[in-house]
Amino acid sequence: MKMFAKFTLAIACGAFAFSLATASFAQEEKMTMEEYQAQLQEWQKREADAKAEIARLDQEIANLKQQIQETEQQTASVWNEIYAMLGTDAAGVDAYRNQLNALNNQLDGLMALSPEELFKRRKELDDLEAQLNELKESKIYALTEMQNLVASIEGKITQLRTRMPKAIYDEYTVMRGDYLWKIAGKSDIYGDPYQWVRIYSYNRDQIKDPDLIYPDQIFKIQREVGPDEYLVEKGDFLYKIAGKADVLGDPTLWTKLYEANKDIVGSDPSLIYPFQVLRIPR
Repeated sequence: MKMFAKFTLAIACGAFAFSLATASFAQEEKMTMEEYQAQLQEWQKREADAKAEIARLDQEIANLKQQIQETEQQTASVWNEIYAMLGTDAAGVDAYRNQLNALNNQLDGLMALSPEELFKRRKELDDLEAQLNELKESKIYALTEMQNLVASIEGKITQLRTRMPKAIYDEYTVMRGDYLWKIAGKSDIYGDPYQWVRIYSYNRDQIKDPDLIYPDQIFKIQREVGPDEYLVEKGDFLYKIAGKADVLGDPTLWTKLYEANKDIVGSDPSLIYPFQVLRIPR
């Protein structure tokens, strides 16, 4: 009972102290009407100034938007004049750009190949370069953006051609008892003894007489025909070979082909044999 009385008394004392503190705070915060009105006027003035500043900034934004719109219209007008001179429109320029980007992406794919794989796909590189040269004939190529893009693509083509080997071949070291017929017939060479002519013509810098080869000579065993080489097929003759599009494209140039291969063909241009490797003079 005494405990309860003490607790009640403590609560009453606390409440009285809180009431005194609240009254004191209210007295300290009490404001006169004049002070209140002065402060209200200050807030109203600040609000009015802020609204005026917002209105001014809104007007500036509106003016800038108008200037941007006028500039865009002028730019569009200038571009339309340029397109007219180029004989195209914005859609035509976009299509041209897309074609160049497509070529660029294809070249990126070739850049990831090994030199040997690149050699095997050299025709693809030739086709891409031909497409690029055709695109350069367009008037749209006069645009600086397109010239820069074309220059980048041409740089990649140059890199690829630098990486590409001129030919793919293995090497074979001559052993005692070897002769060209025997070497060509080996399963890891050509598996066909008749292709001894291929080894002979491809190694004319080392073989002066096909009946005379020596141990430790290292011969190149051609695996892929290079871009400046031609492997004679059955039924070929120089006039026919020279006329092929991927050789000289003109049969009357057979004499040029002969002069470049006298050391292989010999004194009679009418006698050539299957598997001879001819050099194509470009």
